[in-house]
Amino acid sequence: MRMTPSPASAIDALGDLQTESPNLLARSIDTLDTLGLCKAFNHEEARVCPAIECCLPFIASLIEDLVPRLQTGGRLIYVGAGNSGRVGFMDCSELPVTFSTKEDQFLAIVAGGSQAIISAQEAAEDSEEDGSAQLHKLQITCDDTVIGISASGRTPFVIGALKVAIKQGALTAAITNTTPSTIGGLAVTHSIVPIVGPEYLAGSTRLKAGSAAKQILNMISTCSMIKMGKTYGGLMIDVRAKNYKLLARGRRIIRQVYRILQENGHPFADFVRDPNQIDDLGLNTLIETCGGKVKLACSVVVSGLPHDVARQRLDLVHGNFHSFVDSLKPPVYYQDTGLSGPPDEEFFLAIDGGGTKCAVTIASRSGIVAQAKAGAGNFHCVPIEVLLDHIRSAVTKAISLIPQESRRLFSTDMPRFAAVWAGLAGLQHAKRRDTLTKSLEKVFGVSAKNGSLRLSSDSELPSARIGIENPTRRGISLIAGTGSVATAFKQDSNGDVIPIGRAGGWGSLIGDQGSAFDIGKQAVQALLTSVELSQGTETDCLTELELAVLASLGHFKEGLLSRILFSGTEMKNNIADLARVVTALGFRTNPDPQAVEILTSAARSLVRLVKPLAKKQICDPATSSLVLSGALMKMPDFQSLFLHELSREGLHAFRNVVTVDDPSAVAALFLASKHPRTT
Repeated sequence: MRMTPSPASAIDALGDLQTESPNLLARSIDTLDTLGLCKAFNHEEARVCPAIECCLPFIASLIEDLVPRLQTGGRLIYVGAGNSGRVGFMDCSELPVTFSTKEDQFLAIVAGGSQAIISAQEAAEDSEEDGSAQLHKLQITCDDTVIGISASGRTPFVIGALKVAIKQGALTAAITNTTPSTIGGLAVTHSIVPIVGPEYLAGSTRLKAGSAAKQILNMISTCSMIKMGKTYGGLMIDVRAKNYKLLARGRRIIRQVYRILQENGHPFADFVRDPNQIDDLGLNTLIETCGGKVKLACSVVVSGLPHDVARQRLDLVHGNFHSFVDSLKPPVYYQDTGLSGPPDEEFFLAIDGGGTKCAVTIASRSGIVAQAKAGAGNFHCVPIEVLLDHIRSAVTKAISLIPQESRRLFSTDMPRFAAVWAGLAGLQHAKRRDTLTKSLEKVFGVSAKNGSLRLSSDSELPSARIGIENPTRRGISLIAGTGSVATAFKQDSNGDVIPIGRAGGWGSLIGDQGSAFDIGKQAVQALLTSVELSQGTETDCLTELELAVLASLGHFKEGLLSRILFSGTEMKNNIADLARVVTALGFRTNPDPQAVEILTSAARSLVRLVKPLAKKQICDPATSSLVLSGALMKMPDFQSLFLHELSREGLHAFRNVVTVDDPSAVAALFLASKHPRTT
């Protein structure tokens, strides 16, 4: 095997790496008795969890990007050498039996091949060409995720693999324990750097560095499986019962799942046989009939359906047990909407098109029937043809989730909706609005002229909440997500909700104050200012927040501004994503003061958006609602901060304050409650 020499750079001066440095606390270990050795070792290992805690926002961000790719069949590939590779292999090898995943969806690429898992192949890590070749063999696509693991941050094998993954457009991540590092300088999507410090034995990265890598990989894979609905109530419901121990666990899981649903008032619990009244032999037979699939057996028990029908229902919801259970319940709706009765032939569609996703909700007069998401729905982010494809894709997914008995009412694969409300970001500045209107009319069989199609900005969707609850006839909708905008609205004599004022929504170039983008921008500005101040000095003066932001941006101060400004179309989302770092530090038990200052500034900016609309001529707070939505407003801590700042400005006297978690759901329910019945 030909080895690639390490680049002659300061980064690759091995003696300078944190993982190679001698541990001053360990200098006396040779003189300790056995108990003293164990105590000292345990003391060092205790540094792992705090180091990982600092990386949690970055790990969470990776998981949120990973899960949609796994759901569409993308692969998760760990790449490492030595102990790092073996840790990756250990994690992914457990997933098929624990979560019934496909064995070829989770892979570990170890320098030196499968033999290196059994016995060390130390020279293998030095070949960057081999790492590159191994990834080329897998024919990586943009649906795949590649995570490189290298304690030193300079392993050539891992670098070669990551370069290929980046070039092929895959989602990429790196887990390292040194900064700066060669891998940190690559354009990986997510960089996770738990700084555990020098090892108990200098350079032995199977210790703290290995412990950190194992915990992080366990966290990534386990949390991803939870997000994919492969667990229920903390139970491994997707386990395959292939031996006596797992069969016994499967029986316990079935009984526990039933008990959880019964305690939660599951409406079908009284109409199916209680598995606690079935003996072990009976449950064993059920599990065997289901091919050893415990989740399918649970689905049969809680639904009373034959196993083949239950399997089909599970497939419709992509194997998500939570969604399967929800499909057995009466449609979910707000208790005070006044909607009642069984679903009929009339369906209503609401579309919430934003910069990162297009969310749709289908409702009947009885409530929400199905929901789904697809790609970006911002009029200025994607061409109109792509936007329409994303809308069609999301609606098609939602239709596939509608229970079979309701879908029998459709005369075609696409139902004729009684009314459609499409709220799309950027629509107020759209030049091809007529083209979009005609396309939506054709796809869904509705008409803007007769009122069955409503086309608006996405900022108007949350206003539908006032039309459902009707405690007031006027209100202000404040959206604080990637961008920010406030809209004043009122109910007309027909019960429809119409906009009467607007503030903000100017876009990231000249506006978006108080948004996630604004928070991220302020964090970047603070970092750049400190970097400039440190010029000509020998010491870094970066704060905890600035170090966290720098880590998220790739660790290198050199060329930082260029990397931010020239990151292409993703620049806005990349900056907005830094809000995760700021909120994690600002809302923890011991808040970071710099993060708190940025968050307070953002909250005050949002107050300034509300202020010009909160006047008697538009929306008198005393008789109006305040409707909050967007990712920031879903965070209780940030919402509380905003309401505190609102009170400081004397605007606390709104008649009521409500939060809209899902604008498309509210809009669909509004259509169903207000649209006249067909005769």
